[in-house]
Amino acid sequence: MTLLHITPSYKPAFHYGGPTQSVSQLCENLAKLHHQVEALTTTANGNTELHVSIAAPQQVDGISVRYYPRWTGDHSHFSPALLLYLWKICQRFDVIHIHAWWNLVSIFSVLICRIRKVRPVVSPRGMLSPYTMQSRAKRFFHHLLGNALLQGSVLHVTSEQEQQEVAALVPGATIFCLPNLVPLPTPVHSTLAVDKNTGCFNILFLSRIDPKKRLELLFQSLSLLPLPYRLTIAGAGEPDYEAGLRQLAQNLGIAANIEWAGWVEGDKKTELLAAADVFILTSYNENFANAALEALATGAPAVLTDTVGLAEYVRQTGFGRVCPPEPTAIAAALAELAVNGCGFERQAIAEQVRRDFDPARLAQAYVDVYQKLAGNPEKP
Repeated sequence: MTLLHITPSYKPAFHYGGPTQSVSQLCENLAKLHHQVEALTTTANGNTELHVSIAAPQQVDGISVRYYPRWTGDHSHFSPALLLYLWKICQRFDVIHIHAWWNLVSIFSVLICRIRKVRPVVSPRGMLSPYTMQSRAKRFFHHLLGNALLQGSVLHVTSEQEQQEVAALVPGATIFCLPNLVPLPTPVHSTLAVDKNTGCFNILFLSRIDPKKRLELLFQSLSLLPLPYRLTIAGAGEPDYEAGLRQLAQNLGIAANIEWAGWVEGDKKTELLAAADVFILTSYNENFANAALEALATGAPAVLTDTVGLAEYVRQTGFGRVCPPEPTAIAAALAELAVNGCGFERQAIAEQVRRDFDPARLAQAYVDVYQKLAGNPEKP
């Protein structure tokens, strides 16, 4: 099959974290199944631009990628050259898969497909959640044009939670649910819940430092935790926001228990995952949660609020705890895991997760959907 993926950012734009990672992993694993995969993207990398060749196709880990300059920055990414090229070539592909929403690459790409009588796949990637739709401007645009554009597309969601959110906002839309493809780190086998040398329960937060992640709630929860612990915060964010979090930690009396590791990747990231007794994420909303899956793949249980997409998987398997977004509930879940564990050895968690989220198997599931779309563009 010939597959075109359109995304506002692509490797090596790792400023955007999980979405960049999961889109590139999907493309690469589709190519391994001997499909022709191409990607259109912009030079976006946060407040900076990637230093790459413009418009010419270049190989990025086996994928032919064309990068185009953007006229506007985060998070609009307006790129007329990309859109003009898409207008010319969009009918050449069996399937066009557009990633993200609320940016001008994605919205205009869907509009072009609609005009050119191509029915695309659209992955909102959490951009149709109640948290995102708090914006009056977004709600107005959705009712004015967005709903109609999405109704004419096939919508891809990554969790049952996201499926419910999207179905409520775009009633009657055609939706399929498949999880993200995430590169899974090497599992580390350990049965320790509390470090015997330090007596300290090691908690890991691994994500962007952003208001959406609700670290304020996590800090309030930790102030109630009745045991020695160490929280490692691995991630980066706006300096002013991070400074406010550090002051909050001081005010709550937990600053001495927190290590600010900054942005990590490669071996350092693997080391932190291996050392964690538990991974925690208390976000307002996550359509999936790549980092939580990475932690589970090393055998570390997860504590997630029920607003995180991967929470249903953790609830069903018992590989951690799912809590309401309340400090007492989160503190109680952490304390229980520290004392009793989650009932599974790390090795058992890691092996099951790696089976359930095997990239080759998931990529084939995407291909199965694509083939139905290519054979019948009106219905997946």
